[in-house]
Amino acid sequence: MREKAGSIRDNDRRSYVTEKTGKIRYDIYSFRHVEWLRYSLTGLGIGLFAVWICYRSLWALPLAVVIMIICLRSTRKRLAEERRNQLNYQFRDLLASLHTTMLAGYSLENAVAASASDMAKLYGKDSLIAVELRGILRQMSYRIPVEKLFAELGARSGVEDIRTFGEVITVAKRTGGNMGEVLQTTWQTLGEKIETKKEIDTLMASRKYEMKIMDLMPAGIILYLKISFNGFLDPMYGNPVGAAVMTGCLLLYVAAVFFGEKLLSIQV
Repeated sequence: MREKAGSIRDNDRRSYVTEKTGKIRYDIYSFRHVEWLRYSLTGLGIGLFAVWICYRSLWALPLAVVIMIICLRSTRKRLAEERRNQLNYQFRDLLASLHTTMLAGYSLENAVAASASDMAKLYGKDSLIAVELRGILRQMSYRIPVEKLFAELGARSGVEDIRTFGEVITVAKRTGGNMGEVLQTTWQTLGEKIETKKEIDTLMASRKYEMKIMDLMPAGIILYLKISFNGFLDPMYGNPVGAAVMTGCLLLYVAAVFFGEKLLSIQV
């Protein structure tokens, strides 16, 4: 049976949940053993290729390890960001479910319980939002206020929309405001914002793919020169001046890659 989008496989739980609290961590991504091996070999392969392209010297092999570490950190950051985005998109549907349920006359606490069932059916019982809602319901059974739980989720996830939702319902609870109207306004505002972000991500997907191709171009050009014009680049190897020039080009290339990623990470 095909796995539902956004679900957490059983063997992936260690990448998501801390051992002490049993809560999902969103600030960092912990690799499983298979993931660590795969991404380490990928990063090491990139490092060895960069050393061969730029230096062709055994003395430069430690640089391959440095590049591998940089790749691992970059991958961990990317996967953590993807997980936060996934939670953010699922949270949009949770807001819609809460809004609909409260229009039917449910209290906020009962609406959360009903919406938890809806999210489990929509995304799967092991999805991020379903796991978080089960935790919220469990803590609500210990008389912990639901607004405090959403505020805690917003702080832990680092997702601004969830944090805003927690703050809004906290104020509404304290002031005795109409929770239905508050939730409707919040749903419209945050829902539109999340939908806009999703549309931007979709539009930027092709640009990110183009950037990945451009990232490969410098190495491809050097590789082409090595193959097609044998000996053309020999003066760049085996001497301090050539090593310095190649090091400068490598640093400039790495800076351009990180700048491109920063340029394409648009915050809504």
